[in-house]
Amino acid sequence: MKSSDFTILFAEDNLAIQKVYEKNFAREGFKVILAEHGARAMAELHEQKVDLLVTDMIMPGMDTLELFAILNKEFPRLPIIVVSGRYADLKDDFQNKGFNVKAFFSKPVGINALIAKVRETLKIGEKKP
Repeated sequence: MKSSDFTILFAEDNLAIQKVYEKNFAREGFKVILAEHGARAMAELHEQKVDLLVTDMIMPGMDTLELFAILNKEFPRLPIIVVSGRYADLKDDFQNKGFNVKAFFSKPVGINALIAKVRETLKIGEKKP
């Protein structure tokens, strides 16, 4: 499979960071959806097929733990990558609660490292047996 086969939802309230994600991931061929908070992310998930969620921890409205609890019930197989300026120590806690967190990055995140983790998580470039 290739990048253009996948849709990534970015839940991020910082518009400058949204633009960085959109520019770089679109250039890599991904379909990009932007949501400025958790409630908007949930709406997008109900409206469109999403292959991966990249989310900030701290956003207005619905907090990430509330978002993850809903995701765990409604979209339990959706892989999640967290990018946050805080709470890097909660990664194990998220995974212990059964959330499908595949990676945790502290801000500022290197965009190339994030793209590489997205590709790895989605198994892009792997040959099928």
